[in-house]
Amino acid sequence: MAGPLNPIGFWSYTSSDDTHSGGRLSQLRRLLADQMQLLIGRRLKVHIFQDVAAIRPGTDWLEKIHEALGQSSFFIPIVTPGFLESEMCCQEVMRFRQREKELGRNDLIFPLRYVDTSDIRSDEVHDPAVFELLNSRQWIEFASLRLRPANSEEIVTKLADFAASIRKALRQGVTADVQRQDIARAPRSGMVKRDDPGPEMVLVPAGTFTMGASAFESRREHVRDDSTRPEHLVTIARPFWLGKYPVTVGEYAVFAAETDQGGHSWASPGFQQDDQHPVVNVSYQDAQTYLSWLRDKTGQSYRLPSEAEWEYAARAGTSTARYWGEGAGEPGEHARFSLEWRVTGGTSPVSSFYPNAFGLYNTLGNVWEWTEDRWHNTYGGAPIDGSAWTAGDDVHRVLRGGSWLRVSSMARSASRFPVSPSFRYIDFGFRCARSLRNSEANAMAKALSTEGSSTLNHGGGVTVQRRRTR
Repeated sequence: MAGPLNPIGFWSYTSSDDTHSGGRLSQLRRLLADQMQLLIGRRLKVHIFQDVAAIRPGTDWLEKIHEALGQSSFFIPIVTPGFLESEMCCQEVMRFRQREKELGRNDLIFPLRYVDTSDIRSDEVHDPAVFELLNSRQWIEFASLRLRPANSEEIVTKLADFAASIRKALRQGVTADVQRQDIARAPRSGMVKRDDPGPEMVLVPAGTFTMGASAFESRREHVRDDSTRPEHLVTIARPFWLGKYPVTVGEYAVFAAETDQGGHSWASPGFQQDDQHPVVNVSYQDAQTYLSWLRDKTGQSYRLPSEAEWEYAARAGTSTARYWGEGAGEPGEHARFSLEWRVTGGTSPVSSFYPNAFGLYNTLGNVWEWTEDRWHNTYGGAPIDGSAWTAGDDVHRVLRGGSWLRVSSMARSASRFPVSPSFRYIDFGFRCARSLRNSEANAMAKALSTEGSSTLNHGGGVTVQRRRTR
């Protein structure tokens, strides 16, 4: 059992309800935080996020809300008819529900019923799934107290009991195996293929994920990560093939022998390698030349993955900094990925470390991997359909995943690095991608249907983020 969860919460409400109650909802949030602080003591600081109290004018409000939801250990929806009609409030509920699942819990949502909603029907709310979820949790009933003075004995007692319930839930902590369980539950097609002389490819299922890193993650890793924000939802609408491993020395050698690429330093990087090590000292342009050769040899549309495809595949259904969890420096982590020359002295064979839930090896560590996208300083205006961002800066392309030579903070699913497309280095490699042809999709859908699987349809729906009145 890991330690208790931090006393960080999220106050979800509609601003119109707060206005109509004369700011009463904001006052209750402060009073509850005080009651929790009284129970917890001085060592830990209680914080219950409320947008109007925490978001400074001029900042990206949606980014701050997503960041707060990702950091919170408990969630308090102030349930009223207006709350249930609000698209934004419903999105907050479902977003935290995902966070709750990641923590391996189902007891961190505490609905506070501020107005009686017992006669509301499911067809009168914005999202019936939210209505059903909230109705399944034990309510904190406040409707009969909402007109009482804030310092009344009834309200003080109610908030003290509420604070005690939250504290009890937080003290239960999370089990050490939660992240591994999450990884095991991630969708996985189990389909692998190879078009000789190409690399072995894994079918990555469709789905929706949050791309980028939160400010909280950046602070914890002690890095400036402005280029990884704002966090945003991306939908990979169709499955695609991705290399099970980075392209190996042996695979690249076949190409080099046929195309007279032997003069490049990939063959002698300065440390020992064999055919099963990832090829290094390859530029973006070298990778494109290899892919062009592979397309000619196989008749298939091989390419580099987009940044979004790469991050989605690297995460493999997780939302933590790394596909096995948050940390990188714990004892034994080098059984998971190859990092830092002091430990490895160079690259490691591509099958040396644990794969992620999609069956992909070395997505973090070992070698940086080229992607198709041009560099942009932030994700403002980035595609949300998984396609490569090819407009803009042509001076730099994007590397992903960190390497054996770099610090552990770079070996994260969200980390990205701009490099000239002509530049080579001893920790630069790449991984092949290929789109799924319609004939393949039809055949696989039929096969999976026969087996009773719905993998190809997992997460195919597009989630649109837009602001509505809270």
